[in-house]
Amino acid sequence: MLWLAVSLPDFPLQVQARGLAAPDPFAVVENRRILAANAAARAAGVRPGLGLAGALAIAPQLVTRPRSLQQEAAAQRELAACCAAFTPQVSLDGSDGVVLEISASLRLFGGLDALMARSTAALAQLGYAAALAAAPTPLAARWLARGRPGAVLPDHTRLADELAALPVAVMDNPPALQTLLASIGAEQIGDCQRLPRAGLARRGAQAILDKLDRACARRPDPRAWFEAPPVYRTRIELPAACIQADTLLLVARRLLCGLAGWLAARLGGVERYTLLLEHAAGPPTRLIVSLGAPSRDEGRFALLAGEHLARLELPAPVLGLTLAAEGVETLAGTSGDLFGRPPQARAQAGLLIERLAARLGRDAVHGLSAWPEHRPEFAHRLVAPGQSGRAAPARGARPIWLLGAPQRLEGDAEPWLDGPLQLLTGPERIESGWWDEAAGEHASSPADTLRDYYVAQAEDGRLLWIFRSLLPPCAWHLHGIFA
Repeated sequence: MLWLAVSLPDFPLQVQARGLAAPDPFAVVENRRILAANAAARAAGVRPGLGLAGALAIAPQLVTRPRSLQQEAAAQRELAACCAAFTPQVSLDGSDGVVLEISASLRLFGGLDALMARSTAALAQLGYAAALAAAPTPLAARWLARGRPGAVLPDHTRLADELAALPVAVMDNPPALQTLLASIGAEQIGDCQRLPRAGLARRGAQAILDKLDRACARRPDPRAWFEAPPVYRTRIELPAACIQADTLLLVARRLLCGLAGWLAARLGGVERYTLLLEHAAGPPTRLIVSLGAPSRDEGRFALLAGEHLARLELPAPVLGLTLAAEGVETLAGTSGDLFGRPPQARAQAGLLIERLAARLGRDAVHGLSAWPEHRPEFAHRLVAPGQSGRAAPARGARPIWLLGAPQRLEGDAEPWLDGPLQLLTGPERIESGWWDEAAGEHASSPADTLRDYYVAQAEDGRLLWIFRSLLPPCAWHLHGIFA
């Protein structure tokens, strides 16, 4: 077995700072003391353990946020859902990371280096800076990720020796055990390995021995696999109120990357998702983003979110974003190419329709469908894009291009349009729909219609659809063009 550990240094800070668009001084506070500070805050002199009042005196521009264990737990689950795109065997690890059993995924993703690179990139899109390491046991992988990020131990050959050089801090021991190890001068894991096991056990350090045995594969270390929730919902709180669409899209992309990973783990896609933009007062602004077809493509998610945000008029600045999605549909897999070429993309008609709807409004985008009506003016209906109407009965030839209103032609006895017209087929008689007037339909239609339609050819070769009214003044009219 081969395990990949994903650890997030300064996890409380990373969780709270995901919504930052610029490296402003920022810190997480617990019990009115600085728990973690970003690089800009540390450059200003803010350090973990410093009192809040002292930190603000040193850096008045410091932005702080209280620690939220609830948000950290949600972020860890989001992290696991994202990593489940690489293997179904994902386990929550501690309170700030996950471990993945990846031996069956190496060939699929092109080897260990490629898999680690893709995992790092996916987590960066979520807004996290992750430390990764691989080892034959999950605990060894976690310790290496915390002490030697990027380390890879493919087998047990030098496992104990490689772990020996790591500091004991990577073991996540309780404060009492940390104090015990400090009192006996154990600073590295190798120091613990060299100490008499019976003596450590008598001094209450049996937990350390158990960890060492599990890390070095001397004892089993069973793990519970993470199960992705049936409904996806995640949230980012902004450090300051924001109204700029570009900044909101940047934050939304981090949420959408998590959604794409969650869907990949479920081998499915969604047709729509919902973005809630939260304000200080009043209900949140709700954006329902339709995708045109079930998808898990993060690029498609972000493209349509950008279209909606660009035309959105916010009633107030935004303090947080929530993303929700449900109704997962299974997506068929795509076959690879013999020569490694990417498969041809499907037609993007659905994406185009949704982009137009986002820019112009849903009411401005329609489809056109045939309708069972013999009069050409009313033989179609506006429908939702992609929707089909009722089947039209078979009838004579109809042109694709129908004029908005019939155009009167020269000539009374014979039709004339830049020269005489040759009648090819016809007549086809069409009479008025007197029944519509009683029903109140087609108020703009003529009261009486009685026409004989013909297919005619002009001198330049054009095929025309013309008619002669059988009601006075019995004139010829052009109604459509075939070609």
